[in-house]
Formats: sequence, structure tokens, C-alpha cells
Amino acid sequence: MTTMNRREALKLIGLGTTVAAVGCATKGGASAEALDRHLAIKENADFSFVHLTDMHVRRKRKGDEGYRAAIAHVNALRPRPALALMGGDLAFDGNYTPKEEFEDQIGIYKEVTAGLAMPYYHALGNHDALGWSSRRKCDPNDPEIGMKMIMDRLGMERNYYSFDAHGWHFAILDTMFEVKTDNGPTYTGKIGDEQLAWLARDLGRAGTRPKVVVMHIAAFCAIGQINGDPNTKAITPGMVVADNKALRLILERHGVKVVLQGHSHMIEDYTFNGVTYLTSPAVSACWWSGTWMGFPYGYTHLFVKGDQLTWERPTIAWKTHLEPEDSLERERTKERAEFEAEQARLLAEERAG
Repeated sequence: MTTMNRREALKLIGLGTTVAAVGCATKGGASAEALDRHLAIKENADFSFVHLTDMHVRRKRKGDEGYRAAIAHVNALRPRPALALMGGDLAFDGNYTPKEEFEDQIGIYKEVTAGLAMPYYHALGNHDALGWSSRRKCDPNDPEIGMKMIMDRLGMERNYYSFDAHGWHFAILDTMFEVKTDNGPTYTGKIGDEQLAWLARDLGRAGTRPKVVVMHIAAFCAIGQINGDPNTKAITPGMVVADNKALRLILERHGVKVVLQGHSHMIEDYTFNGVTYLTSPAVSACWWSGTWMGFPYGYTHLFVKGDQLTWERPTIAWKTHLEPEDSLERERTKERAEFEAEQARLLAEERAG
């Protein structure tokens, strides 16, 4: 790997790549000590891997071409990552999209992802289910309803599983828990007792190997604080898994290094009781319609040295292509630009004294 000095790294941060050192997530304000530690691990890494999540692959808004650009971006990394973890919401949506269109989305995702120049591993997201919604566009008795359709197309034998690579242990969880209703099946964000018991045994068998866990719906998500909404619960249904305390105790007991999360489409980094929780930006940002809350198209690139880990957030250079009917998206983009302009104005005013 080409050596990068501190000045070059700070320049990189200024260009929009988030650099986070072990135990200290930063954007544009890295301490010298944290940055030095990050660079020491990165430049001497034993291997690296990437976490891509919330691809929401579709043809509309040229999302298929955007996803090809994302895969090309990952393949261009040097040294090349050893593996890729795909964090869920792989296709745009199967819950309220016609089955034929969902089939097409899965096909595009599968074909483009096959172009990765490293092994890749799928996790499932809420939009990867067929018809788990009252808004479904399929028969509630369709034999492929739920996760069966996408799992069959991708050749997935299990909805949760684990594997070892480069001396590290990786566990992939399924955070979509099926719920039966009078209107047909749906889901809630939950892991469930059976999967939690499996995880505890799996991590136990991994012994002292460093461990990574991948999940779609988060264990930690501060959406209420971020939005300033006092009515939002800490465990928000659909945003945080309902059994996150039971999960957390297992993670802490087995010394998991990092939990990789998605779903919220925004970067959040937390460390609690020795476990780091990283939420990656969405590859699709705002479902291929521009940034989401200021977070652009991107993913997380993690570097490993021994049992230590650090990470960066590369940004994918992709020009948004809105459809003629995307009036709400155009208004949202305008409002975001106005917000950022006002923030810049206030900053200049406050610095001027």
C-alpha cells in the first residue's frame, strides 16, 4: 500500500472520505493521535474488507448503472479488499413492488455483484422480502413469499450463517422476523430466540478469534436524537431490533470487535462496553435520488492488523438521475441545498464574531 502521511490523510478527509480510527470516529476533525493510529493500521494491514449496504438495485433513476459504478469503485481499491459483506436491501423492494419487477431487480443485483473481484457474502434486509406488507403486489399465499424468492435466486442456503476468513470470524444475521397477521405475513425488526441461541454457540465455537457481526436493522440507532424528536422511542420499531439487549450481552460476552449495520442510510458510529457498532452509508444514498440527510453514495472500507481494526468511508462518484415524476425528490434536494447554504452562512457569521 502506498504510504499516506498525515497531511495527505487530512486532505482526503476534506475531500469527503470519512476516516475513523480505532475507538474514535471522526469527520474532518481527527485528532493527531487517532489519525496516526488509523494510518498505522491501514498502511500495515494484514487484509481489508468492505461493507456495502442498502443498494436498492433497480432500473429507475439508473440505479442499475449506479450500482455498477459502486462495484467498479470497490474493484479499483488497492490493495484489493479480501472480501465484501453485503448488508441487505440488495434489491430495491419486494414488499410493495410487482413480483416481476422484483425478479428483475434481483437479477440485476446478482449479475452486477458477480463482477466483484473478491468473495462476497449476502445479508438480508427488509426490502429483500417478497410481499411482507399489506401493500403487497402478490398473492399472500404465493409459495415464494418472504425471503424464499431472493434466497433461491442468490443460492443462499440459510438466512443466517457464519464463516472464517484470514483468521477472523464473521457471523451474518437476519434481523427480519416474520409475523403472521389477518392480512397476511409481515415482519418486525427482531432476531429471535432461535437465532440468538445459534449466535451464542457460533461465537463460542470461534473461541478467541476476532469476530465481526453483520446485521441490517441496527442494534444501535439514535434516530430520535438525530431528528430531535422527544416522542421517538429508544428502541424504535423497524429501526432497532426489539431484542437488542439480549443480542448485546452475547456480543459483549464473546468480545465481538465490530457490528456492521445498515437500514438507516446514514453513518452512525458507537462504541459501548468494548463493542463498536458501525452503520454504513447506503450505496444508493436516498434510493438513487441524491444524498440522504447529507450522506452521499458510499460504503465502509475496514482495515485489519492483528486483532485491531480501523475504517474509512469512501464516497462513490455518481450523478443522480431523477425520473420526470420525481417531484418530491426534487423538492427534498432543494430543501437540503437550502439547509446546507444556511449552515454555511451561519458558520461564516459566527466565525466572524
